[in-house]
Amino acid sequence: MTKSQTIGPTTGKQRLGVIDALRGFAILGILFANILSWSLFKFNPFTTLETLPYFEENNILYSLLSFFIDTKFYSIFSILFGVGFFLQYDRQRDNQEAFLKVYKRRLRFLILFGFIHMLFWSGDILMLYGMMAFIFIQFRNMSSDKILKWSIGLMFLAPLAIDAVVYFIAPGWMSPEESLAKKTYIDQDPASVVAAFQSGNVLTAFKQNLHNVMWRWFDFLPSGRPFKVLGLFLLGFYLQSKNFFTVTGRSWKVFFSYAAIGTVLHLIGYQIGGSMAQFPSSLSDLGYKAVMVVGQVFLALSYASLLSLIYHTSFGEKLFMPLTSVGKMSFTNYLSHTFIGIVIFYGVGFGLGGHLNLAPIFAIAVLIYAFQVAYSYVWLKYFKFGPLEWGWKCLTYKKTFPLKNSTYEKIKADRLAAVKK
Repeated sequence: MTKSQTIGPTTGKQRLGVIDALRGFAILGILFANILSWSLFKFNPFTTLETLPYFEENNILYSLLSFFIDTKFYSIFSILFGVGFFLQYDRQRDNQEAFLKVYKRRLRFLILFGFIHMLFWSGDILMLYGMMAFIFIQFRNMSSDKILKWSIGLMFLAPLAIDAVVYFIAPGWMSPEESLAKKTYIDQDPASVVAAFQSGNVLTAFKQNLHNVMWRWFDFLPSGRPFKVLGLFLLGFYLQSKNFFTVTGRSWKVFFSYAAIGTVLHLIGYQIGGSMAQFPSSLSDLGYKAVMVVGQVFLALSYASLLSLIYHTSFGEKLFMPLTSVGKMSFTNYLSHTFIGIVIFYGVGFGLGGHLNLAPIFAIAVLIYAFQVAYSYVWLKYFKFGPLEWGWKCLTYKKTFPLKNSTYEKIKADRLAAVKK
């Protein structure tokens, strides 16, 4: 058997249940964050939001989402990408050339899937993941200490350095003069953005999405997203090398310490005020970013620590079974969010977008996730991989893997036996 033939996808026995549970948890938080776009809530003008019922309660819910969810769950998801690479790479350290050949093919398909997804929704993250992962894998043979230093530099120092340069050259560059909605473009008023997605015209919605894609990729600059994603990949690689999710992170001291640091930094950041998605126009904006970027990572790690603690109790694995099922099919579930959201909220579907406040929007998010829990659980009873996970594996390894699992075959055999009787 040649070396290249020994390369294969991660099997059930090689998976870490706590990592799948964390992926399922991250998918839930990402859904709550992203549904603000599909529901058009973030594009709705403030003047329209003020006319919706329970306006004050809306503001409270939005503040809670900003504090506990926004950026924390994409951080967990990014960290887990680094964890996933470590788990695959660690099994192939003596077979790097063959492994990387396959893994790079996997990344090229990820970029392709991300590009296709981006044509439907501007908020895609997969394309950026695939692109940054080509850089990420170059760090694989560094010592743990160096990887951690690079991670810290990329997550915290690189974005702030860019912000500082822009602040001294052109403060507030490419930022709107006035915020008219949660998300305001400098070249289009929020009402026309909402109207385009409400129109029911596929071409109109498509053109609007392309406009949003352009600004989404520009927003990566003030938000420092590429550097942060790469830094989070490295952090995940480092944490898994230290068994954070199974040993070192399973500590109440770690959880409370990280949660306290993250909470305090968030409270300080909110007192300063600012935006993570815009270049700073004042020194206070720069201070806000410096404080918040650290706080976000610490809160994200506190969530991971708490879930790991609970997962490894006598009841934790059963308690988190719904999260684990969704996590095993995270690729399928992440992409399906977009298409479910479009059908529910855009004018080409049921057209609920722009008409709801946060309470029903979040209720819809819960229903979507509950459907995915049930769907994932039932699917995995009969099949080894999620449908898109299976397709991605087949493309990556240039072979067709069996999809049905032993449970499916047993049920099929039992039914045949019952018919014969």
